[in-house]
Amino acid sequence: MILLPKKCIVPGHGLISAARLTLLAVGLFAGIQCSIGQPFLSLDDAVKIGMENNFGIRIVRNEVDITTNNNTPGNAGFLPVVSISGGYETSVKHADVRVMSGQELNESAAGTDWVDAGIFLNWTLFDGMNMFVNRDRLNKLQEMGELQIRMEMEKTLSLIIMVYNDIVRNQMMEKVLREQVDLSGERTRIAETRSSIGAASELEYLRAQVDLNADESSLIQQKALTNNACIALNEILARDATLAFQVADTILLQELLDLDVLTDHCLKFNTELLGEKYNTELSQLDLRSMQGVRYPVVALSTGYNFLENETDASFIEYNRQLGPYIGLSLDFTLFDGMNRTREVKNAHIDLDNARLREEEVQLNLVARLNQHFNQYKSELRVIDLEKQNLILAEKNMDIARESYRVGSLSSIELRVVQENLLEAQSRMIKALYRVKLQETELLRLSGTLLPQEIN
Repeated sequence: MILLPKKCIVPGHGLISAARLTLLAVGLFAGIQCSIGQPFLSLDDAVKIGMENNFGIRIVRNEVDITTNNNTPGNAGFLPVVSISGGYETSVKHADVRVMSGQELNESAAGTDWVDAGIFLNWTLFDGMNMFVNRDRLNKLQEMGELQIRMEMEKTLSLIIMVYNDIVRNQMMEKVLREQVDLSGERTRIAETRSSIGAASELEYLRAQVDLNADESSLIQQKALTNNACIALNEILARDATLAFQVADTILLQELLDLDVLTDHCLKFNTELLGEKYNTELSQLDLRSMQGVRYPVVALSTGYNFLENETDASFIEYNRQLGPYIGLSLDFTLFDGMNRTREVKNAHIDLDNARLREEEVQLNLVARLNQHFNQYKSELRVIDLEKQNLILAEKNMDIARESYRVGSLSSIELRVVQENLLEAQSRMIKALYRVKLQETELLRLSGTLLPQEIN
């Protein structure tokens, strides 16, 4: 018999309590059955392990660390550049010098020693406000990186929920098929007894044995599906693929979701839409940067320089200079072939396109949300029907089994009732899983799969 799920209410229409980082809720599942030697893995624990170990999340976190490291005043252009240089050079040359006074110098092996050293500072004081634009851009890129972490966590959490419940679904089917094997085994024993005392033909016994073998074969195949699903979950959790564990014994659904609430949250918290909003803001910064190029660039340069020159190849045998210096420079392009005007126009077009893409994504998300919600409501109605069918099929099976035991029902008729029960149980399990998938996707689209404070 299938254990029908009890609905559970999660505050805020999310799968995770806001007070807990990655846990879904303590004691979310009831009626847990663990195999001996296999530790129980709750969905809470699976999510916690996945958030800590998943390679995709760890890689994105490292990439965000890069954007954080890049977000500095120096990278934005606010700070000066200070450098030190120095050098020594010696040479031997042939020197032939004549000056206007008539003096001549002729040296076939004139030695020259040259020493210079200095410390220099170059600082852009004004660049058309581009340094402020760069600072805002670096801030936005860091925020987008943090949003990428959230997107990766949402994707991983959604995958964990789906694969975990896929294991539950497969184990529920295992239980159903095991019950089918027990029913077929009971039918085979009855048929064998009847055949041995001449109350039934050997054909009935052989038919029962064939059906029993078929049921056992289905059970073996189902176990393989369960094991493969467990391997898939271990891979997502970045654990040893062969690590054995036991999961909950039924699929639990949340309280009925509300479309208006989901839509409102989607427009505020959906990570895909938030990403497009950041792209629009970056396009606005690009436009400001293009407009800033039209202004002059003012720079300050200062330093302290030391120069010493000693040579036999000049009338000045020794020269030493040292001391500080300071200067201002202004660079302003008067005409560049209208290229700046063209670039500003293109930046305006890029900004318009960014806004159009943001609007397109918003409409697409609302459409997808409505589609999934319609499917979600449809699957819930299917579950209600399948509950009724399952109750009827189980009653039919109880009656048929007793009738077969007393000899008032044929083996073939019993098998038909048995197959009807199997189909009802299978449809019920599949319907539960489909609703869970729709529920998870609705929460992901609405941006409430994770609490807002989680990054």
